[in-house]
Amino acid sequence: MSEAIRPALEPGEWKLRRSGPISLDVVDRIDYIVIEGPGGETVKVTGADEIFALISLANDALPPEDPRKITHGWLARIETVRDMIHDLAESGDPKLASLRHELAAGWDQMAQVLSAILPPVSDTDLLDDEPASR
Repeated sequence: MSEAIRPALEPGEWKLRRSGPISLDVVDRIDYIVIEGPGGETVKVTGADEIFALISLANDALPPEDPRKITHGWLARIETVRDMIHDLAESGDPKLASLRHELAAGWDQMAQVLSAILPPVSDTDLLDDEPASR
């Protein structure tokens, strides 16, 4: 059995919105991710697209063996669950079809978010949990 994955931030860090050199600051109702360098220099990241790109690059920076790394294998498993729920909605109890379609839509949204975080794969790439060479 694999070891449990601990939360990314402890409760006190969540309260402060800070973990080591990384913090979330708000200026004029705009959220900024602030990263402090070892020499005191800072980098600020703001805007939904830029923050989402930061999430994607941070995920890519995790070592391949890190169980927290989001992979194409994860995406494939989520898409499989989504498809199974959708198939159950189509062929199962008609009274549950609407509920199952709604559930499948939630799994589809998760798949879309994960797909957007991951680097693209070509038809020749294997959909395993190994990253492409850099």
